[in-house]
Amino acid sequence: MFAGAPEGLQADTARHRSRSRQLAEGLPGGFIGLDSDWRISDCNAAAERLFGQDREDLIGRGYCDLAGLGPDSAFAELVEKVAATGRPAEAELRFRSGDRARLLAVRAFAYDDGVAATWTDVTAARAAQRRLALSEERHREVADGAPTAAWLSRADGKLVFINQAMVDALGRPRRELLGEGWLHWIDPEDRPRLLAARDAARAAHGAVSFEGRFRRPGGAVRVIELYGRPRFDARGRFCGHIGIAADVTEARRFEHQRTLLINELNHRVKNTLTTVQSLVRQTLRDHESAKDAESAVAARLMALSAAHNVLNRELWTGADLAEIASELLRPYDFPDRYTIIGPKARLSPKSAIAVAMALHELAIVANRPDAGSADRRRVRLQWRLESDLAVLEWRERGGSAGAEQALTGFGSVVLSRVMAGELGRPAELSFTPDGLVCRLWAPVSEPEAAGLPPRSN
Repeated sequence: MFAGAPEGLQADTARHRSRSRQLAEGLPGGFIGLDSDWRISDCNAAAERLFGQDREDLIGRGYCDLAGLGPDSAFAELVEKVAATGRPAEAELRFRSGDRARLLAVRAFAYDDGVAATWTDVTAARAAQRRLALSEERHREVADGAPTAAWLSRADGKLVFINQAMVDALGRPRRELLGEGWLHWIDPEDRPRLLAARDAARAAHGAVSFEGRFRRPGGAVRVIELYGRPRFDARGRFCGHIGIAADVTEARRFEHQRTLLINELNHRVKNTLTTVQSLVRQTLRDHESAKDAESAVAARLMALSAAHNVLNRELWTGADLAEIASELLRPYDFPDRYTIIGPKARLSPKSAIAVAMALHELAIVANRPDAGSADRRRVRLQWRLESDLAVLEWRERGGSAGAEQALTGFGSVVLSRVMAGELGRPAELSFTPDGLVCRLWAPVSEPEAAGLPPRSN
């Protein structure tokens, strides 16, 4: 009954060794088994190719006898670590065979009463990774050197790359912008529009376009325009977007100012035509002589033109009071006979034209034929600021009586009704033996902020 037991045990052992050999040969990489004396007890065909020896020559040899696997090698250190701890260990080891070096990803583990090791040749893979890293670094250098801001996002919308131009445009370091960090610096009122545009583009795997305001360090706000196209991998799967960005703050500011200017010009043209119509009608009514009427109309139109010249230089955002006064008084021996004194004051276009018309009418009165000797008559125009008003005083000196009689017709209309309508208060007039004294109250305004255009809907 017991006679067949050794034969059965031998058969089981043979089957076990056969299965082990099949497993070893089926591994994608090399395999060697070491016994407790660090001699090779098993190996596969990949090991034969690596060491350049047949299996029969390898079995029974100490692994330290093989070229590249001496007692001081990294492989020996890995084997001893597994033998000491009983736990698997992994490392990438460089193995040289002849004049060829290979990089092997080795895994060592306990095996029977010794240690076994498997490995995969990763030489080509690591070389490809190095080439890819070098290529990516070169592309990054090219992208960072480009003048146009560029960005790259994943399928989930998070930024994985931005170039230096985009860092400069947004004014913040990369670490604050990558991922979803850049979203924190979008104006809160613009953020929902951006997220909606981004989500729609991701869902449709289509292009994305957005324009919004970004906050830079220190509180400055810039208008940034983003555009991106979808990108796909070799299998056609959506991978995110690649795009560019541009700081369009100045362009939008210019467009905003142009719109304001066009609207203001349209409004001003209508008002100017109304003013001219009234000016001509009233002047013709005041003068019986056609020649006198023509001369008066031309002078008043030139005064209106002078105010427009100042406003045109300022793109109709307002005008400096001193500049308006200088332009209006230039035909009347300014600065020899006229003194202008006052602090910096800026008038709106509406106030500037009204003040220009008033100063012209006052200058006509000051230059009346009976206004005294040209050698001694003088006019002092002075103003002070009270809250949001410039209080102007026009005072004649060295003149003569008769200003009240001279200030009739259209001039009287301008200083009373026109000033009341345009400046909110009629001129205050007093007549002295020295000449006319007139006070005007003109609203002052801050220069229009060179800020950003209104939020777009």
